[in-house]
Amino acid sequence: MKKRILLVNPHIEDFAAYDHFSKPLGLLRLAAYLKPCFDLHFIDAMNRTHPGLTGMKFRENGTGHFYKTVIPKPGQLSDIPRRFKRYGLPDDLFRDRLRDTPFRPDYIFVTSVMTYWYTGVLHTIGLIREEFGDTPVVLGGIYPSLMPEHSKRTIPADFIIPHQRLDSVLSDIGKIIGTEFSAEEYRSPEYEMTGEFAYAPVYTSLGCVFACAYCASNLLGSFVQFPPERVADNILRLRNMYGVRHFAFYDDALLVNSGNHLDRILEALIGAGFDGRFYTPNGMHIRLLTQRTARLMKECGFTDIRLSLESSDPRFHNTQDTKATNSEFEYAMGILHEAGFRRENIHVYTLVNIPGQDAAGADDTMRYIFANGAVPRLAFYSPIPGTPDFRLAEKITPLDDPLFHNNSVYIYRSGFDPEYLARLKEMEVGFRRSAEAES
Repeated sequence: MKKRILLVNPHIEDFAAYDHFSKPLGLLRLAAYLKPCFDLHFIDAMNRTHPGLTGMKFRENGTGHFYKTVIPKPGQLSDIPRRFKRYGLPDDLFRDRLRDTPFRPDYIFVTSVMTYWYTGVLHTIGLIREEFGDTPVVLGGIYPSLMPEHSKRTIPADFIIPHQRLDSVLSDIGKIIGTEFSAEEYRSPEYEMTGEFAYAPVYTSLGCVFACAYCASNLLGSFVQFPPERVADNILRLRNMYGVRHFAFYDDALLVNSGNHLDRILEALIGAGFDGRFYTPNGMHIRLLTQRTARLMKECGFTDIRLSLESSDPRFHNTQDTKATNSEFEYAMGILHEAGFRRENIHVYTLVNIPGQDAAGADDTMRYIFANGAVPRLAFYSPIPGTPDFRLAEKITPLDDPLFHNNSVYIYRSGFDPEYLARLKEMEVGFRRSAEAES
């Protein structure tokens, strides 16, 4: 008889959280490799479609606010003037989901994302222990990959998997369970396990070719692209079998080698009569955008294009990243407008509060972005362990507790001017409303 595994996406505890195409895609991808050998069941503590939830609102593309409960702030955050919340299913509904598991699991796999969400992981595992006290719990995801020692000390899991590379993850699981796996073949994530098809996140690649000082993408694994035809087939299957219309690319480097990768995916979709919509929440590399790719994106239904400029200050790009110059940004904007995209379709991230950054330049960057035909979006810096900027950030304020990595915490404790912060947020809203008025 097959062994049985319960897969769990845990609660989030934070000052703010929003479902912007948020699904545990890594866990669903892992499930595709476990499925041939095990009986699987999936519980999503962040499920917004549970019939027991009331007052939930959904945008046309399926995104929206998570269900939330105000909870006491951890003592370490008593100085932060915001309410702390637990996002996801209330405890009684989550316990019901645990009790409805169709088998007594032999193992329980819990994933994780942000380091500063570890208290949500703690809460979820506590509820799991109430129901399945003797079942071994395995914790994986980004948090233990970035902070293995902290997760071992803090989380009451029986096993910690401190990797993101699939071959390493499967090797560790194999040692725990006594089964050998192979990660060589590309497999589509087990979307069916979620039972939700309002939207679907998609990977066409993992990792990144850049090594920006504020980002950990290249620390978590090497860059790899999946077979374009297989990716296109996966998208078409979700569209045709489950009616999924909205797709969000999770790639950190979607445009790398676009002529032999993304372009081929989009051409295959167009040839098959694809009629869905695409979103790029992670931000694309401006320098790599080509006229051909922009035309294919327009024809294939890209609705919300996110670009990563970060700053219009040339000094920033000399010290922080080398992803794009202002002239390259202006050229990319020309390509997108020529392809038929309007301002409302193009959102450009302005990164705020990186250690050593001239904070006063953020408003100039926002004006520059709007003047070139896009909508500026603020992105607040979060210190990420293992990155060069983390080492600079911990000279500004203590970062020994992962709760302190939260961008809301860091911006208060780093000495950022609160009046300037309020003005930036007002500017962001004003630019967005101006774009909406244009449309």
